[in-house]
Parts: sequence; structure tokens; C-alpha cells
Amino acid sequence: MNRVGKYASSEHADDIELMNMVFELPEKDKMLMWSEGYIDLVIEKLPIYAQDILENRKEKWEDTKIYYEKQLKQILNDEEFKNKMKGERKEFALFVKDQFPEFQSLLFLIYDGNINDKDLRKFVYRRRFAARKKYLH
Repeated sequence: MNRVGKYASSEHADDIELMNMVFELPEKDKMLMWSEGYIDLVIEKLPIYAQDILENRKEKWEDTKIYYEKQLKQILNDEEFKNKMKGERKEFALFVKDQFPEFQSLLFLIYDGNINDKDLRKFVYRRRFAARKKYLH
């Protein structure tokens, strides 16, 4: 939890001071609050006239998350993918690495049955703010 989240969760949080702290945050830190799941607490503590600062961004991030969920559903409905998922893990891993490298982490979570909403939010965060350099080998 970043400094703004800790301040918002404290008993003595002043809404104006919190608003100033939110204004000073870079976009990356605001999205981090969403990906870790405590942005609603911060929005709740903000003054009513300042809540839309984070609500609009949150809606945009939620839309992006829904976009990736739809892409995952398309992959899951693919017959070849279903067949590989029923097979052995090594064969599945090679298939995913070859066919869907950008969704590797999520597809392995689906394979293991451990995927949840927080994983999708973190995936969206990493897609936006991860290192964008692709190194040549």
C-alpha cells in the first residue's frame, strides 16, 4: 500500500490533504492502487467533488480489464487450446509459449485453476507500465 492508501486508511485522514496527495501522484501510482484493490477506500475518503479524479480512471482500467477477459475467453473457446489444456503440462506450456506469449501468466493460472480478479488487474498494470524494451538476441 502506498503512502496515499495508508493515509486514507488512517483514522485521522483529512479529505483535503488526501485530495492534494492524490493530485501529486503520478498515473503509475494511481493505477497501482487500483491493481492492488484499495482504490475504493481512497475514493470513499476523498471529498465528493474530487472523487471523479479516480473514478474516471478506474472505469478506464476496468474497461481494459474487461477487454483482456474477452480475449482470454476467445482463447479458452479455441478447440486446439482446449485439447492442449487436457494434455500434459509440458506440452501445454510449449503451446502457450509459442501461440500466446503475451498471455502466458494468465493462461498458466487458468490451467492451475488459480486465477482471480486481482491477477487480471495486475496483468493490466504490468501491460501498461512494464519495461517496453524488447532485446534482440
